[in-house]
Amino acid sequence: MLPEQLFHRDRLSICSEALAGTRARGGSELLDLKIEQDLLSSVKDHNEFAIVRECIRRRLEAVCSSVLIEPKKAIRKFPRVQHLYARLRGRLQAEDDEFKILSSVHPTPAVCGYPTEDARAFISETEMFDRGMYAGPVGWFGGEESEFAVGIRSALVEKGLGALIYAGTGIVEGSDSSLEWEELELKISQFTKLMKLEAPILTRGQSRIINQNQKDLTLID
Repeated sequence: MLPEQLFHRDRLSICSEALAGTRARGGSELLDLKIEQDLLSSVKDHNEFAIVRECIRRRLEAVCSSVLIEPKKAIRKFPRVQHLYARLRGRLQAEDDEFKILSSVHPTPAVCGYPTEDARAFISETEMFDRGMYAGPVGWFGGEESEFAVGIRSALVEKGLGALIYAGTGIVEGSDSSLEWEELELKISQFTKLMKLEAPILTRGQSRIINQNQKDLTLID
């Protein structure tokens, strides 16, 4: 699976993407289309997706003179999963250094939740483990071009100890805890299948906090 792009800059041009809402791929073309339509029509998934997309748009607008979203809502398919997807493109006001751009767009709601500061404080108080490198931007930068991905849905592997697998789901109004857990299992299956394991050696599913209001933040761990 390709990593989720945080941003790609080519001189003054910058692009990013919003991914949210997850479904498995269908075993046939007809079933795959049915699952796609279910995802597109889901109110809960649209709510989650809109929060992510609009948050990224606002953050790009802080460093860009203009931002275009096209497509505004589509389906992006991967071998095992499919997501709601939007592409955002902008024109930077100046060729600022990458650290300024990174601080503007990171962390996205997919990583930290929303509203950011409320979610960050809640995560700090609630999570019982250190995230380590999980969800940090991963990429490279040069004089005229740079690209960073979101270090989410990842695994830390150490010889003799096994693997610590990270994945998350978006918790918004209308979320069903059992369905969110199934989504979490689907996401980590990309690692467990790769390692030919029926179950991971060690997993921690960190669900993201996403809420349009500055109250009633919810976390499932």
